[in-house]
Amino acid sequence: MAVKLVNVLGVAFFTIVLCWRVDRLYRAKAGIQAVAVTVAIAALTVAVLMLGSPLSPEIDSALWQGASRLCGYASLALGVAALAVAFFYGPTESARQRRAGMEAIPLIAAVVGLSVAMTAMSPSIRNANLDAWSVQDVSFAVFFAIAGVYLMYGLGDCVLSLTRLMPFADGYLVTSLRLMSVGLGLTAIGSLTQVVFVVTSVFGFASWPVLLTVSQASTAGGIIMFVVGLSYPGVRGFFVEMRYRRRHRRDYKRLEPLWSLLTGAVPEVVLHAGKAGRDPHLRFQRRIVEIRDVLVQLSPYLPDDFGDGIPEENVHNLLVAMDMRIEAGPVQAPSSMVLPPDGPSIDDDAAPLLALADAVRATPADELQM
Repeated sequence: MAVKLVNVLGVAFFTIVLCWRVDRLYRAKAGIQAVAVTVAIAALTVAVLMLGSPLSPEIDSALWQGASRLCGYASLALGVAALAVAFFYGPTESARQRRAGMEAIPLIAAVVGLSVAMTAMSPSIRNANLDAWSVQDVSFAVFFAIAGVYLMYGLGDCVLSLTRLMPFADGYLVTSLRLMSVGLGLTAIGSLTQVVFVVTSVFGFASWPVLLTVSQASTAGGIIMFVVGLSYPGVRGFFVEMRYRRRHRRDYKRLEPLWSLLTGAVPEVVLHAGKAGRDPHLRFQRRIVEIRDVLVQLSPYLPDDFGDGIPEENVHNLLVAMDMRIEAGPVQAPSSMVLPPDGPSIDDDAAPLLALADAVRATPADELQM
């Protein structure tokens, strides 16, 4: 009873998530690639539920013997076809659009062939394991031959598309594409090995059960490698994000002496916290903006070569400029960028400020209060 409840809850959760995803695609007017990826994920998930799960006997009892296997392999074929469309489709290339639409022809042919083979199969063997004995049934052998051939075709198509994408990728995306293509290639080899076992056993050439072991190992390894390749950009992005969070949290604290010194003299530049909250990136960026705002206001009182001297001299010039501004008040003198960044990123913008902040930190407190 508990197992059935878990299965029902799992199917309900999957249905809700799928409906939510379809609604998001409809609202965003997503292209065919986003739809194809969604169809692939849904179809492959259904295939896993249909093939070898506790739901299989219940589906067979509710429909007919072998329904779970037929639906599972049909969903598997649909998932592979959707992957091929997602990898191959190009929104601005009419030839590729037509090519993506042509994927329906082999898919329909494979599903029809699987249905005919399952119908012709004896009910007593429809759920049997693939082995040297069961493959002697011609309909059973044809079913697995059709499934294997289509998977070889679809997976090979995906591998070809991924290899064509590699010249246009760069950095970690190349690694991701390579892992996915190798994974799909291994899975295709697993299907090929299974077809070889079926053909050699049916025609009596030989019977090598070891081929099934090789097929299972190749398929399992290929799926794992494909998932690793598919997840690699996201996992890498997660660790990069964590590294930047730590870096910005540390640099935020490093800027504290310089920020306190400058905003103490010009407190009106301090921005309202607003939505920054505890986000280290936003807090770091806001602190840089506040520091640069004060430096721009101090620029008329700073030497043109400010920042080029030794740290102690830079701090001295900064303190002199602050005193002059306090005495003279805001003036309409021309302002300019002080300590310009060395590059376009926020870390490039912060680099010269961090050096100045370190110099302020090293300055005795009594000198800063002068």
